[in-house]
Amino acid sequence: LEPTGNRTSLYPSMRWIRQGSAWFVNAHAGISAWQYDLNIPTPGVPDGRAGVGVPVASLDAGLIFERDTSIFGTNFIQTLEPRALYTYIPYRNQNQLPVFDTVQDDFNFTQLFSENRFIGGDRMGDTNQLALAVTSRFLDPSTGSERFRLAVGQRFYFEDQKVNLGGTPQLAGSSDFLVGAEGRLADAWALIGLAQYDFGTSQFDRFNIG
Repeated sequence: LEPTGNRTSLYPSMRWIRQGSAWFVNAHAGISAWQYDLNIPTPGVPDGRAGVGVPVASLDAGLIFERDTSIFGTNFIQTLEPRALYTYIPYRNQNQLPVFDTVQDDFNFTQLFSENRFIGGDRMGDTNQLALAVTSRFLDPSTGSERFRLAVGQRFYFEDQKVNLGGTPQLAGSSDFLVGAEGRLADAWALIGLAQYDFGTSQFDRFNIG
């Protein structure tokens, strides 16, 4: 029987943001806390009440370079945008807590720069990690619209991760290597691709095109 009840969540946090025309720095610190009041007792929560508080800290920074370029006689503004996100979330035991609506997120460029690897309010994943990526975009100089984008990125883990939802915990080391591209063929048509390469096995774990 799946547990039912109420979950109360709080996430007090603060940010320090500075940015210029070609750079940004975003420092974040907070505490993710949630409390359950369950209708029936569960293993590890005999009285139906349980909760946890997890500190979260991150530092996100990036640069933006631009230059004028020409490809096959067409003028573009090309950007080069390196970005780095360091995240530290200490381990807090959450095994006794129920799971109402939480799953582990898919590994992609959006998740690469997310602090928490879970979607939902029942888990905050412990981590000590650094995400790095470089994006290059080709912009129409007359409208500023993006015509093509190429991005590469990878994550580096400095400690083994412990919080998981039935999967294999991530060990210290590096993630798969991500390569993504998007080209706008016309106003209503675009071609998008994403590749995930595992250097450990020397093979692609995933390749999507749309």
